[in-house]
Order: sequence, then structure tokens, then C-alpha cells
Amino acid sequence: MNMIIGDYHVTFVKDDQILDSVVITEDIVHKWKRDKVWGIPLKQDFEKAYDSVDHNFLMDMMTEMSFGDRWKRWMRDCISMPVLSVLINRSHMSQFTIRRGLCQGDPLSAFLFNMVVEGLSLLLKKAHDMDMIKGVTFGDNIIHISHLQYADDTMLFLESNLKSLLTIKRILRCFELASELRINFHKSYMVRIGKRLDCIEEWSRRLKCKKASLPLNYLGLPLGGRSNVVSFWKSLLARIENRLAS
Repeated sequence: MNMIIGDYHVTFVKDDQILDSVVITEDIVHKWKRDKVWGIPLKQDFEKAYDSVDHNFLMDMMTEMSFGDRWKRWMRDCISMPVLSVLINRSHMSQFTIRRGLCQGDPLSAFLFNMVVEGLSLLLKKAHDMDMIKGVTFGDNIIHISHLQYADDTMLFLESNLKSLLTIKRILRCFELASELRINFHKSYMVRIGKRLDCIEEWSRRLKCKKASLPLNYLGLPLGGRSNVVSFWKSLLARIENRLAS
């Protein structure tokens, strides 16, 4: 998977794991707070992710990744030939074939979904290379990070200007139209780091997403709080205890 998926994505990539996204995001938040830089992490969520994937877009992504025609035919057959039927009141309705979406529970679906969301990553990387969005820089301008992806979770890192936000909004809209993956802005949120409290109101309204504050929950772990305080870990310890007790 690491041969076709970029460095921004850590799902099913060799030597990468879910904690990598959490640690990197925590480092970025810490850097912004330490350098007193005003920035906004934007956590975006897809609406009914697996159910909405456009098969033609998936084939286009495979072409972009240099998959051969035979392989693409195999993959199209795997996702479009199965026949389904809905069970209502213990009675099977008429059978139908899948025109879009990926079957949840199918081991192949997770890998194919990775290829689909790689399209969003490529758009964001292109915008960054064209200096349309800034992201975060580490070291002597060596490492540039504009976003991180884990499965259907994407964390975007915005600098403090409206132009960058509007660019992100256009990119997300273009990706929606191409892939049929809709952004669920009601479950997406942005977090203010630094000053300029007035801007977060306008920005969240323009993007139609929620506002959040630190610390927040990201991929099941607390992010951006004071980790040297006992209360910071109470919620995590409570979840672990509940999981062990169940």
C-alpha cells in the first residue's frame, strides 16, 4: 500500500500506525502554541463514506496509480457484480446490483477506499505545491504538512488567512463532485489556536462546521491538553476500564 498511497495517509501502510497521526497532530498543536502562531486544525468527516464511493472515480484513481486494465476489470467486477436483496419483515425484496459504494465488512473495501481518499490528498498536495495553502513547516523548511489522513478521518492544518480557508472549501467541493463522497460538516469541526477569537465565528459559519476547543478527542485520544495534569487522563482511563470490564 505504501507504493501507491502518499506519506500523509497511515491506514494499512507498512510501518505506519494510527498513533502516528495523533503524535504528529499533537506536535503541530504544541508548535503553534509554543511559537504563539495563530492556526486552525480542521477535522473533517465523510458522510456515509463507504456507501457513497463512485466506481468510475475509483477506476480513475487506479489509472492514476498505473494499475493495468485487467486488474481494473477484476476490481470493477468485485464491487459491481454482487447481487443484493433487502430483507423486510422476513421477506426478501427484489434483487439489485450495486451502482456505487463499497461493501462494508469486505476486506477489499478498506484498501479500495484508501485509493479513493488518496484523490483528496493529491488535491491538497497540489494546492500546497502551488502555494495556495501553507500548512505547517518543521525544521529548516524541510518538512511541510498540510493534512493527515486515517481511513475516512482527515485533519487539515490551516494558516491564519481567509484565502486559505476558501481554497480548502473549494478543494473539498471539487472532491465531492468527483468522488460522490460528501463532507459531513455537521460532524466536522475547527479549533482555534492563538488569538483573534472573532475570526473563528466567521470561519466556522462560512464552512458550516462546528467549533471546538482544546483539549479535544482525536482518533480516540485526547489532543492538545496538559498531559502533565492527572485530570487530562481521567476520561481515557475510564474508557479503558469500561472496555476491560465489558
